[in-house]
Amino acid sequence: MKKLRKILCLLLIVMAAIFGSSCDSCAGELDPSTFDAFSETIFHLLIDGDELTLNYLFEKPEDFGLEHSEPTLPTPGIASEASKIYINLIFGNINRYDYEKLNDDQKMTYNIIVDLLDNINAKTPEMSYLSNNYLGSYLGYQAQLPLLLVEYKFRSKLDVENYFKYLDLVPETFQKYVEFEQEKADKGYGMPDFVIDKVVGQCDNFITKADSAEHFMISSVNKKIDECSFLTSEEKTTYKKINEEKVKGPLLEGYRYVKDELPKLKGQAKNSLGLAHYVTADGEEIGKQYYEIDFQDTVGYKISMEDAIAYIDGKIAKCRDEIEYYRTLAQTNTNFRQEVLEYELMNTTPEEQLAYYQTAFDLYFPPLTNKPKITVKYIDKAMEDNFSPAAYMTSAVDNYTEEFIYLNNADIKDEDGNLDYDYLYTTLAHEGYPGHLYQNVYFKNQDVNILRKVLRSSGYSEGWATYTEIFSFELLRGKYSDALVNYLILNEEYNMAINSRIDMGIHYDGWDQGDLKEFLLSYNPNITDETINAVFEQLVEIPNNYQTYFFTYFKLKDLQLKVKELAKDDFDYLTFHQYILDCGPAPLRFVEEYVLSKYNKSL
Repeated sequence: MKKLRKILCLLLIVMAAIFGSSCDSCAGELDPSTFDAFSETIFHLLIDGDELTLNYLFEKPEDFGLEHSEPTLPTPGIASEASKIYINLIFGNINRYDYEKLNDDQKMTYNIIVDLLDNINAKTPEMSYLSNNYLGSYLGYQAQLPLLLVEYKFRSKLDVENYFKYLDLVPETFQKYVEFEQEKADKGYGMPDFVIDKVVGQCDNFITKADSAEHFMISSVNKKIDECSFLTSEEKTTYKKINEEKVKGPLLEGYRYVKDELPKLKGQAKNSLGLAHYVTADGEEIGKQYYEIDFQDTVGYKISMEDAIAYIDGKIAKCRDEIEYYRTLAQTNTNFRQEVLEYELMNTTPEEQLAYYQTAFDLYFPPLTNKPKITVKYIDKAMEDNFSPAAYMTSAVDNYTEEFIYLNNADIKDEDGNLDYDYLYTTLAHEGYPGHLYQNVYFKNQDVNILRKVLRSSGYSEGWATYTEIFSFELLRGKYSDALVNYLILNEEYNMAINSRIDMGIHYDGWDQGDLKEFLLSYNPNITDETINAVFEQLVEIPNNYQTYFFTYFKLKDLQLKVKELAKDDFDYLTFHQYILDCGPAPLRFVEEYVLSKYNKSL
């Protein structure tokens, strides 16, 4: 009821602020001069009341007209049709602006708001059971929360106290996650047993390693408390003691609850395959419908799954033909074969490689106006099994001084404990320069509507980072033959196309393990049943995650080829990449339109 009152109040405020008191002003076209005020209202509607987001996105929230609120953690629920009505009443007024009368910044803001509204309207309430995955072995909240809390910024005493409140919220929040999983199971959308086993294993691992004063949740946060100049020595001592008590108290209590209660849901899942196997009682293919909607939201293109599958099948066929050429070349050309066997991507530390990238890529990407300090951190051993191989921690939009990249020693080292240079070479480009870190720093320095900095399309962000990851091979030209560089790029693209198709096969075509095995064996006769099963289970759990990286990469690469064809001898990477970067993390179809318009106007 409190949330309902807030929405209704906001609705009245929006109506009054934008349309005035006259009923006549509630119809017809809106004056473009009111657009910025309208978008600012949307901004506050999305950010106000979310203290966690406030802490991560803003160093000085007051500069953006934002106020602190009581800490809460996200909890699952079903999106009702009533909530859609409220959202459409507020957001829907975007359609009353004449797009052509807006400036470029406003047009992109308009596109982003419309895209968000379209995606909300496309999903039915029941699809909430397919999209809510607060507990999961790969992207689950129980896997991400410890790092989120460790990285919670202590800028004031209020922040420290809010951090403790978040720890206190863990038991009741995790209980809601488990209760929602039970509700999902009751509705026929239960969590597969293999996911339950993995989540419980992660919780058990975290609990086992947390019973120590040296645990990273204790040692890391206590170090942060010591560094708080606004605290007295007595306050620091008190807060460090509270931190240890709450880590070993409510935080672990939440993890124990999941460990004990989630296994009770085993055996209740009616589907342990992909989304395509979810069908309503009246025969509606709700899983396939949801996958297509989510796919379009993820990649930023309004494309049917049939067309998307045909597109990726075409990429696979093209890559397969080209890879045969290089296989033949390796058999007939001694120099090329030797390069394939002996090439070296890097042999430096991650920090040194990032420093190299900061200057080496200046030939291809616009140099940053300011280069912040970059710190590489390593995931604590207690989190290695639950965390991604690497991650860039997105910095506040008003922080221009420091950036952080996390690496997971469990993934960046080989079996002998040595750095995996082949993996690090592309990973540091993806997470750092000119990938996530570079893109975020570049765009936060642009004078654009604040909504464009907080509403981020994952398809753009991951597509850009994957594009730059593959582009990093261009730095090898001159050191190695073009044939080798082209082969390295092709090999990555071949794998991406296959993985993209697998995701579509499992969640849209309805492949089971046997279908997946048949598909993969046609490309790799030596692949093991163990690997096939691991791939299948991972993709069942995280539909469209691969598309965030791979489908979007291919669309950006296609855009590059289109622009090269348009510009011909006038093409240069600096200009092309600047146009993409200037758009910021918007849905890619709008980025493509913008970039192509720039080149069409110049011809």
